[in-house]
Amino acid sequence: MQRIFIVLFFFLSINIFAQNPKAKDFYDKALKNLAERKSAEANENFFKAIKTDSTYSDAFFKLGQFYESTRNQENALKFYGKAIELKPNELTFTQAYTYIGTRLMRVGNYEKAKQYLSFSLKNSSPNSPIVKQLTKQIEQCSFGIEAQKKSMNFSSVEMGNTINFKNKQYFPVLTADNETLIFTARSDDGDENLYTSQLKEGNWTEPKSISSKINSPYNEGTCSISADGHTLVFTSCDGKDTFGSCDLYISKKVGEEWSTPQNLGEKINSPFWDAQPSLSNDGRILYFSSERPKGYGRKDLWMSELGENENWTKATNLGNTINTLNDEISPFIHANGHTLFFASDGLIGMGGLDLFMTEQKSGIYTKPENLGYPINTYEDQVALFITSDGKKGYYSSDIKSSVKLFQFDIPKELSDKIIRVNVVKGIVRDAQTKKNISAEIELVDLKTNQAGATVALQKIKSDSLSGEYTAVLPNGSQYGLFVSKNNYFFKSLTFDFSEKTDAGGKTINVLLEPIRKDVKEVLNNIFFDSGKFDLRSESFAELDKLQKLLKQNPTLKVEISGHTDNVGKDSENQILSEKRALAVVNYLLNNGTNVLNIRSIGYGSSKPMLPNDSEENRQINRRIEMKIL
Repeated sequence: MQRIFIVLFFFLSINIFAQNPKAKDFYDKALKNLAERKSAEANENFFKAIKTDSTYSDAFFKLGQFYESTRNQENALKFYGKAIELKPNELTFTQAYTYIGTRLMRVGNYEKAKQYLSFSLKNSSPNSPIVKQLTKQIEQCSFGIEAQKKSMNFSSVEMGNTINFKNKQYFPVLTADNETLIFTARSDDGDENLYTSQLKEGNWTEPKSISSKINSPYNEGTCSISADGHTLVFTSCDGKDTFGSCDLYISKKVGEEWSTPQNLGEKINSPFWDAQPSLSNDGRILYFSSERPKGYGRKDLWMSELGENENWTKATNLGNTINTLNDEISPFIHANGHTLFFASDGLIGMGGLDLFMTEQKSGIYTKPENLGYPINTYEDQVALFITSDGKKGYYSSDIKSSVKLFQFDIPKELSDKIIRVNVVKGIVRDAQTKKNISAEIELVDLKTNQAGATVALQKIKSDSLSGEYTAVLPNGSQYGLFVSKNNYFFKSLTFDFSEKTDAGGKTINVLLEPIRKDVKEVLNNIFFDSGKFDLRSESFAELDKLQKLLKQNPTLKVEISGHTDNVGKDSENQILSEKRALAVVNYLLNNGTNVLNIRSIGYGSSKPMLPNDSEENRQINRRIEMKIL
């Protein structure tokens, strides 16, 4: 009760004028009671004062202060409101205006809240600590008013009793193909576990525990899954091997089995709260929220990358473009690898935690953009997940005493801002035995790649048992997808999504040829301008892959052959094919390939793969091949 006396006694200096002497006497007794720290007697005398004189505004104000101190919002609003009604624009009632204005914000009445808070700001000392708070709240009111005017078409649907099978479930995530859902569910005894459901013929199957190796008597939740569904990072609190509070753990799926989770270690975890992970589509970049010190606020967003040595780098703060003095939580990196969503109560929004998005390229983040109304409202919004095609969103919401999962169609205004991605998946097999194999798969942006410095946008592996892989290719560029394994010749695929705007999916099974005599492979990512033999820059990634293969196999001897379609003169096609093959060989020689191990030859149009009866077939016939001698 000592705190109550201190708060209320602070306001004793306010000049009080009452019309009724008897009411004034009760009021004075109440002030004396406060000075003596007798709260019950003070409260009783304030009530006697307003009962004696129902126009005694100062007594109503004091009762409002009392109930604010005891966190009785209903009575605080009642008595503050009555005080203002009796004596509008009273400067000594500034606290009442601030309290009511703040509560009006919390129920979305921005117009009225702005009026009350503006009164408080106008009548607060410029050096008062509350000025900064009031200024921000008024900005939020103005934002809320404008956001409601630009309301988006938004309608969410509860995911039904099959998914919402417990009283509380939250933090949904999906694999890139949108066919596997993983979420956290809390039992009545408070135990949190991870559950998974599959999309079968348009319906979600009954949720099952993700794995007995993952779920335990400790709380497991707020997870993230890689695009292929084979790398899982999740939060567990108070476990045996934690660094303190909540830590992040990782598990790998091989076939249908999850590995025993491992703490991600001190480079990522700290003695403080570390939670709410989000993995990049290839599982090599991790975003999360942490309460550790040396950030910008209470909870900040951090990140770590999986290095070439397969060890995670020391976590780094995402910086003050994103992080504020308050809380930034629940990061979600979209499958396109550029768009980061998160919740913040430090950036200007509609009050409380709002959802924001920012674009990241080369470690630079754009100014966060509020997702707008009614995705954001006066309530707290967290834990958003948006599918790889940018069409659907998933989130959790409080429904009375329960928490349910919902889904919704992404409003066009937001969907248009998200770069769509294309999901390529399939199975990698040995071309001879047809057995499933584990292979390295790298995605390279052919438009931005530089000669001799190939940088993969994604690095993944096909499953060692099932041979399955899933790769995510954003729209907006031309990509090479390279599948390789020791003692096999790599396979290259090319995808030109430079002008593509919608999402798509492909299933491409890959057969890798063991390195042996007479094996031939088409180098799909070697490019020339029409009628020319100068290598285009988009070819460098493929050539670097080939050069690496030859370096790893120094006794390997190969033939590089050029081929054309049948358009034009045979003699010209023959010369063009020879010069194109030679251009490839010269690149390899200039980068260290042994001249004795490689030769070039041109076949012109004499060895077509398909009849030259369509432009599609002619394009396939125009190619560079490599043959092992």
